Amino acid sequence: MSARYKKILIWILKLLIFVVAWGYVVYKFETMDGDVSVIFSDRHFSFPIFVIVCLLMFANWGLESLKWQKLICCTLPISYKKAVSGVLVGLPLALITPNRIGEIGGRAIVLERNRKDAVFATFLGSLMQLSTTLIMGLVGILLYLLFLPHNQQIEELVWISVGCVLFLLGFVFWCRDKRFLKVFLLRMLGKKFFMSLLRLVRMYSGKDMWRTLFISILRYVVFSTQFALLIKMLIPELSLLEVFVGISLMYLFTTLIPTSVLGEVGIRGSVAIAIFQFYTAEVSIIFQISIVIWFINIVVPTLAGSLVLLSIRRKRSEQKKASY
Repeated sequence: MSARYKKILIWILKLLIFVVAWGYVVYKFETMDGDVSVIFSDRHFSFPIFVIVCLLMFANWGLESLKWQKLICCTLPISYKKAVSGVLVGLPLALITPNRIGEIGGRAIVLERNRKDAVFATFLGSLMQLSTTLIMGLVGILLYLLFLPHNQQIEELVWISVGCVLFLLGFVFWCRDKRFLKVFLLRMLGKKFFMSLLRLVRMYSGKDMWRTLFISILRYVVFSTQFALLIKMLIPELSLLEVFVGISLMYLFTTLIPTSVLGEVGIRGSVAIAIFQFYTAEVSIIFQISIVIWFINIVVPTLAGSLVLLSIRRKRSEQKKASY
């Protein structure tokens, strides 16, 4: 394929990603149940708190960018600004792929080389964020079982989640047998890919993993605080314990349900209603809050990422012309 046709194909792909991602956002807002704007006229609404929630969006994705930068710098030193660009570019691709899988390769677009290393770094960061969600979910389960009234529906979800987590832990423990893991990966990936993966794994120390986990926990605290602030603002009668347990279980259950960012807003809203309905009658507000958080944390950064994605090829073309 000639360079000209390759360039045209890349532009078509970028535009397709842009159109599909934003077509869905528009569709979702036109067809969703309820009027999200109602919460802004609620007597408990506080503009300063809402501003804080919006500002925490920068902390949320700022921490994710820092985490990716620290991971990728083990193989390819990059600036924090480029790390932010990579994280933003990954969002439109995450929006239209199952379980945000497109985000893993999407971030590598901003790099000129070592893209395979960047893909692995993204996967590793996502794995640490998943581990954080599972850990905080288990804490929420423990607090629910010890201090909150039990409900059959929630308990069923709790034990299903515990079973899934125990299965994952068992699989990880099983894989501690390096001989078994080596044979398994060799058969699945092939010798060449396995050796490349082994090289990448050896570049990360235990210190790198603990640092990544710490940043993941900080990020979890940030986006959970966003949700908690809006809930406490609009439904003040809920206790902090009920809010924490509800949020931690919501993120845990949502994580264990195979979905994409396209369907995540509806699933997360439904799961939030299923949990909080036993502690408050204001379930419509809970659903609206989940949509507002989705808009702040996903839609706005995805718009920025879409613009960065469309501008990357133009900047590289200008750089090539300047080099001649």
